[in-house]
This record gives sequence, structure tokens and C-alpha cells, in this order.
Amino acid sequence: MGYARHIGRVGALAVTLGVGVALASAPGVASAEPSSTSSTSDTSTSSASTSSTSPSRDSAAKERTEKRDSSKPRDTTTDGGDDSDSDDGATTDTGSEDDENLSAAEDEADRGDGRRTTKRSTVTLDADAPDDSDAHDDFGAADAPVTVDTPDSAEATTTALTTTAVDTADAPTIPAVSALTPPVSAKRPTVVSVVPIAESAVLPPLADPAPQTPPIQAPVMLAALAAVRDELERNTLRRNATAVPQAAALPADPSPNVLVIGVDGTNLSRVLADPANVNFFELMQGGTTAAASIAGHTTISNPSWSSILTGAWGETTGVINNVFTPWTYDNWPTVFNQLEAANSDIQTTSIANWDVISAIAAAGADPADIVRNIYQIEGDTNWLLTDDAVGDATEAAIAAASAAVPNFVFSYFVGVDENGHMYGGASEEYAAALNNFDRNLGEILDAVNAWETLTGEQWTIIMVTDHGHQPQQGLGHGFQSPDETSTFVIANNPLIFAEGGINLQYQIVDVTPTVLDIFGGPPPVDADGVSLTELGDSTVFPINDDEALRVALQDAIGMYGYPDIGTQLALGLRTIVTSVPYFVFGITNELTSALQGIAEQDIFLISFLARLAILPVQFIGDLAYVATNFAAQIVAGLTGVTGASIFPLWPPAAPSFPTTPEEATTLEALLACGDTRGVGAAMFCGDGDIAV
Repeated sequence: MGYARHIGRVGALAVTLGVGVALASAPGVASAEPSSTSSTSDTSTSSASTSSTSPSRDSAAKERTEKRDSSKPRDTTTDGGDDSDSDDGATTDTGSEDDENLSAAEDEADRGDGRRTTKRSTVTLDADAPDDSDAHDDFGAADAPVTVDTPDSAEATTTALTTTAVDTADAPTIPAVSALTPPVSAKRPTVVSVVPIAESAVLPPLADPAPQTPPIQAPVMLAALAAVRDELERNTLRRNATAVPQAAALPADPSPNVLVIGVDGTNLSRVLADPANVNFFELMQGGTTAAASIAGHTTISNPSWSSILTGAWGETTGVINNVFTPWTYDNWPTVFNQLEAANSDIQTTSIANWDVISAIAAAGADPADIVRNIYQIEGDTNWLLTDDAVGDATEAAIAAASAAVPNFVFSYFVGVDENGHMYGGASEEYAAALNNFDRNLGEILDAVNAWETLTGEQWTIIMVTDHGHQPQQGLGHGFQSPDETSTFVIANNPLIFAEGGINLQYQIVDVTPTVLDIFGGPPPVDADGVSLTELGDSTVFPINDDEALRVALQDAIGMYGYPDIGTQLALGLRTIVTSVPYFVFGITNELTSALQGIAEQDIFLISFLARLAILPVQFIGDLAYVATNFAAQIVAGLTGVTGASIFPLWPPAAPSFPTTPEEATTLEALLACGDTRGVGAAMFCGDGDIAV
């Protein structure tokens, strides 16, 4: 664990330091606007018991519809126009205190009238209504409702969501930067160095006598430095020690709903470089994004996804390759296990087109209520149609979700990663797979918006990837290049997360603690992750411009580098050695499956011989797995995997799920129509008492 404990966030620290230096010398631009601007602002956060969908939100959905691939027509809605707006930047005033307040109000009006009006609408909870805490009885949640003051009501220089008890008579005064006092009793660890930040990233840009758009505002420098301070504090203590106070308390919601979208092997830099990925960027505009890195951790899929779904790194849980080990989740419960154990009323659903993910959802003492595994569609060599099937099932699950109970949906897409393996991360096929996922994302967001409008409730959407991809065709990932260690986390809920923000502290291991926090549950035991809601002090905001957010994220990604040479060699050796038992496991299962298929064809003599060969082939393959896994576990233990173990010796059974059309149809019917409480039952299933 020595390699992995501190390296994972070194890149984030380097980026933040680079941003701070760049901002310290960046030229500032001041502008003045008429006071009437503030009168047009609509940033009131007054509580209401009902919700409404803004016209700009509908317009964004229409724009998304127009850009979808015509190969899969679902919506015929015409484009309602582009409702994004570019602002002239924040207003800077050095006059009296009243002038400063007016300047801040004008700036906030710009933020509200610009990019942020295109995001998902906010469903406002009535703070005066009685608190229905029945759904949280098992969690021990607080009985009193909580009022949240989001950044939209703060000054432009505020870098974090701030919680205050709002007094209707006096508006609270919010400081520009919230100060944190670092603990002095703990010893700071030695941080492994990374490749130095590029010189161009820290030198100030040449002054433009009349720039069209001002650079990132100088006050954001304070936020960047606050992020540095927060990074040092988090490296000082274990992440599961005394937590930093939450930047924003969660709204009182008796029936929260969370959607986690996992897209495998996705480089955020390639997403941002393609303007066609409009839905991806819309989600980032409406939430807080982390251009993260897992340098110092393996870039193999299963260890990363187990980290995402348990809150503990693979080095801790002992997951070293893509072999599904069910006993892991007896000791390290998944997010499904923990939600079900805390409150069985939560409807938990997993939809995935990789059987290892589905097996994780079905593992442990309290598996997910619905596990929908989608195998590769016949003839779908690039996995795009199979990804579409995941998207369709996710939309159906959202539409069928009951507003009377909390809902958790995990949706996983493998198509991008598969195309990265087949063609490389810089290929046209990889870009096409990203575009295909982006279209599915847009349809999922439409389903969420429709459900929110119908029910008056809100979904929290978290999107995450497990690793990046090498640009060239080949292994794809598994080593420590910046392209492979690049990850991201996007958190979107206007009641909880800041809109248009960047937070370099987010990590993929924080997903499960965040989900449990939103549902009111306790943090995972011995987790390496923390809830994202505890990291709001490190959120920074580029100038109120869509392109600025895109460029800032690209700059952050570009500043990540390699870990030190010792870590590269150690993790490279681990990847090579631990991959051998995985390949042995896969080849053995493929051979036995092929023999079983021949045996079932009842071909004279050949089927009989195939049936006889199954057992010896399986036995020899299992012995080879035991031998290679023994060596792999030793190497893993020597390179920092504290959870490495040679036991159990014998390999696990391969994951198995229904594959026949009848079984799949039954699962789809249960998913969309099995619960008559679902708000989508009428849309997808019709009247239950009519036989057709």
C-alpha cells in the first residue's frame, strides 16, 4: 500500500499549484455594467413545495435531440435554439462596500443568466413542511429539515458550497474563501514526486490590450491555494479519520434518488476535444467535475471498479486483476450491500454489459434488487448496439422508479473501452464510441428530466470512469502513463453540488461514500474514500464561460504526469504477473464452453468425446490458474497490495446470467412493469387489467 497511499492525489496537488502560480500573475480585467442587470437575475432560492421546468431546460433537451445520431432515431423534436449565453466576465469594483455588494450581485446575475440556466432544473424542497423521516429511520438521520444556501446566492469569489441557517430578515454574509486550520499533531508523509508541470502551464499569458473574454479571475487564485491547503491536510491524516466539515449539508429529502453512470476506459481529454459530445458537457456545466488521476494505482478495470463500488482501493481489498472473486465482497461490502443493509426500502438496480460488474452487484450478503446483465448482441462487433441496450434499460429503470421509495441505479457502458482495445484511444472508432455513449447519455438525461417534472423530486447524477486509454492500438491500459491513469468524476445535483465547478480533490474511490451520504447512511467501514460533499472547499470556478471550463479541464489533465520510476516499475511488474492467471482463467472457460457447445449438438461420437474432454480440460486449467495466481499474489503483496492472499487456492466459477430471449424479456418486464408504484408504468406498460 506504500506506493498507492499518497501518489493518487499528487497529480491533483501539482495541478493546483500550477493553477495557483498561473493565476497569481494573470492580468485582471475590470468592467462595469448598468445596475439594471441585477434586476433581471433570477437566483432566488426561496422554498416551494412544487417544482417547475424552465424553458431553457426544454431548449437544451431540444438541442440535444437535434445532434443525436440519425442511425437510432427516437425523438423527432426540432431544435429550439441555442440557449447558452456568453458573459462579459465578472465585475470588479474597488469602491465602497455598497459598490462591492452591487458588483457581486451583478456578477451573480451574469452567472445565473448565462451558462447555468441550461442545466437540469432544481426541484426545491419546502423547508417549512413537516419532515418525513420515515425513510431514514434505519439510518438515524436528523429529524429537522436543513436549508441549503448554494453558491448561486454567494459572491463570485466564493469557492465552496456554504451551509447557513437562513434568516428571512437578514441575508448571511459569506466570506470569499473559507479558512481551514490544518492539524498540527500529525506527521506529514513523504509524497512521491511526479513529472514537473509544463513551463507553459505556469507562465502568465501575454497581456491583451483589449481581450474579448477575461482570463480566469484573480480571486480564484485564493480558491486554488485553498485547494492546496486541503490537499496537504488530506495527505496528513488517513482519509477515514476526522473528516473536513461538509461544505454543504444535504437537503432534507425523505426519498433521495441517485444514478451512477460508469463509462469504462474514457479519456476526458478526448471527450472535451470533440464538440459533438454535447450531453457530456451539459452534465459538467450543471455540476462539479474532477479531472482526476489514479497514478500509483493499477489501471486494470476490475480493481478500479471494485474501488468505485466499495469505497476502498484494490490494493486494500486485494482485487488484482479482472477475475471476479466473490469472497472479496464478503469482507468488503459493495454499495448495493450497504444500502440494502441500512434500508431495505431502497430500490437498488444494476444494469451492465460486462458480466464482472453484474457479478459484483449480485455478490455479498445483500445484493442489488435487480441485476440486469446485457451480453454482447450478436453481430455487434463494436459494442455500440450493446451499449444502446444498456441505455434503453437505464431509461426504463428511471421511468419505472417509484417516487414513494428511494432509488439507486448503477448503469455501466463498456463500448468505449472495447473500441480503445481494438483500435486505440486516438482512433476514429474510439471517438465514434464516445459519440454513441454521449447520445445515450442525452436520452438518459431526458428520462431523468421527465421523471423529475412528473414527480417533483430530484436525482443526483454521478458519472465516473475507471481508467484512461493509450492512444495507440495494443494493450490499451494497465500501466502508468498519463493517458492510462487519467480518470474523472462528475457530480450533478443543483441542490448539493456547485454548477460549472472544478474540484481536483474528487477521486473515483469517493463514489460509494458519496452515495451512502446522500441516502443518509453511515460512511463505509475502513473506506479509502470520503463523501464528495466534504470536499466543497476545493471547488474552483473558471470565468462564466463554457469554453473556459473546457480549457481549464484540459489544462488540468495536461499537467498530470508519471509517478516516480520505482512506482512505474513496481506497478508494471504487478500488471504483467497478475494478468497471467486472468488469461489462463479466460482461456480455460472459453475451451470448456466450446466443448460444452459441441456436446450439446449431439453429433455422433464427436459430442461424446467433447463431453469426456470437459473435465480434464477444466482440471488442467484450474491447476494452471492455481500456480500462476500463487506467483501473482506474492508479487502483488510485494508491490503494495495489502489485501493480497493466496487463498482460496481454487479459481472461482465464471459469472453466469440469463441469456435466453425468454429470460431477458422477463427481466425487462420486471424492470419496467413489475412494480405498479413506478411512475413509468403507465407510459411503458399501459393499463394492467387489459389483456392484448
